[in-house]
Amino acid sequence: MVSTGIVAGQVGLAAQGSTLPIIPQPARVERADGAFVIDENTTIVADAASMAEARKLQDCLAPAMGFRLKLVENNQSQGGAITLKTNDAFRGPSDEGYSLSVAPDGILIGAKARPGLFYGIQTLRQLLPPAIFRLARVEGVRWEVPCVRIEDQPRFKWRGLLVDTARHFVPKSSLLKFIDTMALHKFNSLQLHLTDDQGWRIEIKKYPKLTEIGAWRDETLVGHISATPWQFDGRRHGGFYTQDDIRETVRYAADRHINIVPEIEMPGHARAAISAYPHLGCNPDTPLRPWTIWGVCPDIFCPTEQTVAFMQDVLAEVLQLFPSPYIHIGGDEAVKDQWKASPVVQARIKELGLKDEAEMQSWFVKQMDTFLTKQGRRLVGWDEILEGGLAPGAVVMSWRGEKGGITAAKSGHDVVMTPVEDTYLNLYQGPKDEEPLSFVGDLPLRKVYMYEPIPADLSEEESLHVLGTQGQLWSEYIPNPRQLEYMAYPRAAALAEVAWSAKEQRGFDSFLDRLRQHLQRLKIMDVNFRPLDE
Repeated sequence: MVSTGIVAGQVGLAAQGSTLPIIPQPARVERADGAFVIDENTTIVADAASMAEARKLQDCLAPAMGFRLKLVENNQSQGGAITLKTNDAFRGPSDEGYSLSVAPDGILIGAKARPGLFYGIQTLRQLLPPAIFRLARVEGVRWEVPCVRIEDQPRFKWRGLLVDTARHFVPKSSLLKFIDTMALHKFNSLQLHLTDDQGWRIEIKKYPKLTEIGAWRDETLVGHISATPWQFDGRRHGGFYTQDDIRETVRYAADRHINIVPEIEMPGHARAAISAYPHLGCNPDTPLRPWTIWGVCPDIFCPTEQTVAFMQDVLAEVLQLFPSPYIHIGGDEAVKDQWKASPVVQARIKELGLKDEAEMQSWFVKQMDTFLTKQGRRLVGWDEILEGGLAPGAVVMSWRGEKGGITAAKSGHDVVMTPVEDTYLNLYQGPKDEEPLSFVGDLPLRKVYMYEPIPADLSEEESLHVLGTQGQLWSEYIPNPRQLEYMAYPRAAALAEVAWSAKEQRGFDSFLDRLRQHLQRLKIMDVNFRPLDE
């Protein structure tokens, strides 16, 4: 696509390159000559169904422009205005699709539902000069939007990131900032890993010791887990989200059309919970503290009726806080040595007529699946939940490569593709001697971008079970929010395009060209992204 070559002091980034610097790449873009200029006389016109999104547009433009555009409720477009309409203006199958038309005499954003309008607004923001992301008035900027016609919709319905708050606690304010950056990239799902061996991060009213004890570990491993002898920092680490914190965060994300998926780990990754309530474990007479090292801990919930009831009580409070249709129960890396050594568990396996410990885990997962299904929710778990038989209706996150996802999809189960080698953003993104300490393994920007979530082994019909993809940010070696941003971006921008844009429309060279300009926005937003290798 050829640039119109708009001449001005600081104008839209579209004027600086051969392609519009929009990430993720829209489905269809038609350029035209000219531009629309936003000034104090511009109005925002919206029908009743679009008013909520129109107010968001008003709010996001005002700080940098230094003036607040007048908002008018009207079903008719007006000259010299930015018009938002919720109707059949966009005829695609997705509520997240939108059309965006920019002409010299006005802008029209149309969608069949509010999410589409929101994403149209994100695209409009990217058509403006990057200074639009400033939080105070910027002098000397001409707020030009290049003339263009865009028709856009996402390829996948699940476009997510995971933030691990259990290994290192992430303050609420940092989570909200992270959500803002996700929204700009049209992500729509944030998985919060809230519980693990090293910490329990969510207040449960019925069981206060989960946070009184489970949210605090005595110290933290210094350096990589493989570096022995181990050394520790000697500093207590912890924190948790109150239920009011959760409600606020969920609402904040929902306003940006991001669904928060809570993850409550079971039956493994359970040491923090067992530390608080020892009867949940297989060795209740052995005192435990939240784990201070990384890796796979042997402590596991004992699958008694009492434990099942306890965890369902926890989930009952979780459901009150998270309206998400999907609830993640982990299910990964459940070391079963304690089950094998426990007379109680072995008797339980025999009592239930199960073959082995794998079927015992499957039984445990099915208890949670039945509970969630009765509440109108769907269970999500890592691909280990396939072992011993998959609970009906469960969604599989395929992390140990694509095999689990392929097996699940061929069996008629929905899948989110999350393979380590392509989506684990906690892996090194450059030479190890030049990068902060990370997990063993390399995942450079190009490899993230080249990932294809639909495995070749799936038929067209089977591929419909692939809901999308998600990037993981496990935080063993991510000690603070600045490091979280560094590990996420710009690779998350690449994954956003993988999840949104059609496969045939993607190209790494084009992405890099657009990314170079996009990083100017992230810099203004104070996102601590990793610089490009150039």
